[in-house]
Amino acid sequence: MKLKLFFFVLFLSIVLFLTPSCIFRSNQPPLIEKESSGPSGDTLDDCITFKWLGYDDDGYVSLYQYRTDGGQWVDHGTKTSYTWCGYQEGDHTFEVRAKDDKGLASERIIWTFTFLLFESYLGDFVFVSGGSFTMGDTWGDGLNMEKPTHQVELTYGFFVGKYPVTFNEYNEFCVDKGAVIPSDEGWGMGSRPVINVPWWMAIEYCNWLSEKDGLPPAYVSRCEVNEGQLLDSEGKVTTDITEVLGYRLLTEAEWEYASRGGKHNSEYKWSGSDNPSLVAWYDYNSSDKTHPVGQLEPNALGIYDMSGNVLEWCTDFYSEYTASQKANPYVSSGTHRICRGGCWAFPEVNIRVSYRFPALPMDFASLAGFRIGRIAQ
Repeated sequence: MKLKLFFFVLFLSIVLFLTPSCIFRSNQPPLIEKESSGPSGDTLDDCITFKWLGYDDDGYVSLYQYRTDGGQWVDHGTKTSYTWCGYQEGDHTFEVRAKDDKGLASERIIWTFTFLLFESYLGDFVFVSGGSFTMGDTWGDGLNMEKPTHQVELTYGFFVGKYPVTFNEYNEFCVDKGAVIPSDEGWGMGSRPVINVPWWMAIEYCNWLSEKDGLPPAYVSRCEVNEGQLLDSEGKVTTDITEVLGYRLLTEAEWEYASRGGKHNSEYKWSGSDNPSLVAWYDYNSSDKTHPVGQLEPNALGIYDMSGNVLEWCTDFYSEYTASQKANPYVSSGTHRICRGGCWAFPEVNIRVSYRFPALPMDFASLAGFRIGRIAQ
């Protein structure tokens, strides 16, 4: 009897000892965490990359899902990053969760941020992140002056006017400075892009706006020593575009980069579409006149009228392209300044994002206006 009791106790002890390792644990959810801090609070960047890591101790992560602003969950495979672009001004959320091989979901990770549009004394601006792109005739059907294509890197972010400068905006400058209001050719003023403005008056407008916003002027005024040259924050002449803090015309490279959608890297021939009628006023649809800004569709950055409506003065002199790679290019000498974007009177081939139009800085016509920008500090 005692022997039976001994073996029973021994058997029970063995069972109790082995039981924890013999019982299968219930499936545990996977874990997920942020790989990088990501955005938080206010941001001017219209394109953000989110990164994360996921793992599962009792299986494997078979799927990641994300959602934006509390919308529907979207399957994202096993990729551990996502770039979100083109959100509107205001508050936003980005969430990610992992699912394991048995379909069990992890807790969510969440980023919250507020996207701000830059507002100046006059008008709205769009922030453009720095980046690299191929500049020039990337389709092979352009003019010789658009060739050869070449790589350009912009190492800084900058602000671009959401629209070309309008008569409403420019006329305020004229009244304030006692300048002559340019002709509207009988088409009307208001929110139409200002026309009949030479390059010299465009830069005076930029300096005036800098003064209004408490910024140093970007240009040496006409009839002064070094007229038309760029100025740094201390008022010294510079050829380094990153040292210019005041409002100015875009460099030619900035203009094309923004027109192509910046980091969105659009392959559209026209700024925002492969159908020019959706984004541009040109000879086909303009009725031989300009139109109020912002009536057609914007490009990927939310910028309007970069193809058609009016040619836009750039800050550079015209020069022929070379194939060499360039960083933050700015052409500081020459005879002709450069205009971009085409206009209401041009055919569709001459309103492409790579189209170039040299003009003397004292020239003015109903074809040309301008758009302004400034570096992001």
